[in-house]
Amino acid sequence: MNNKLKSVFFIIVFLFTKAILAEAYFDLSQNNIKIETDFNGKEIIIFGILNDDQETIIAIKGPQKKALIQKKERILGFWFNTKQITYDKVPSIFFIASSAKLEDILPMSTIIKEELSFDLLLENKLSQRNFISNLSLKNWQDNFVRIKKNKSLFKQYTVAKIDNKLFQTRVFFPAESIPGKYKVQVYQIKNNIILSKKEKILTLRKSGIGSQIYEFAHKNAAAYGFFTIVFAVLSGFLAATLFRRY
Repeated sequence: MNNKLKSVFFIIVFLFTKAILAEAYFDLSQNNIKIETDFNGKEIIIFGILNDDQETIIAIKGPQKKALIQKKERILGFWFNTKQITYDKVPSIFFIASSAKLEDILPMSTIIKEELSFDLLLENKLSQRNFISNLSLKNWQDNFVRIKKNKSLFKQYTVAKIDNKLFQTRVFFPAESIPGKYKVQVYQIKNNIILSKKEKILTLRKSGIGSQIYEFAHKNAAAYGFFTIVFAVLSGFLAATLFRRY
């Protein structure tokens, strides 16, 4: 191999090695969480390799769903839904963990593009609003995020660095977590640029009799509603009969 070919070879090896080192290698303490009848939440650990002089951001987003927010007002002694707003494709859970403040390691344009901000998450997801002015729209969005945070469905975590070689964070999925596939995304960042973005899927699924009822309700919504009404009527009738007897 002549010197020119050797030089090309070493350059290719060098670039390949640099690319490998820039990758965000990470894993989860578990990839599946069972939701049983006594499910009170679950903590998982996310860990991986931390490269030199790089910062790490971890984003966890639950299954997307439509979010409807309504405001009730009392009119002539009765309560009515007078205003409402609808957002499409809102993650049921949204966790953000970072090794430094987001604003210090990424430009705002990238934060918005990657949807890494609680406050800006709803900016492009508005699908319908009734009797809500542009001035009050921000208040509605802020209140929605506040409610989610109070329920620990939107939460900020910190990424811990271990000897500047590993990173780790612990996140807790509350009892209100819904079944489905959750995206776990890890970003490696240097000089305000995303060098690597990797993704894994964490699955939450119901188990036992609760799983069977859940699947039946989603696949046979009309039948499930009918049986629910019948069960409620029979339960009320039985309770009334026992009350009269005793």
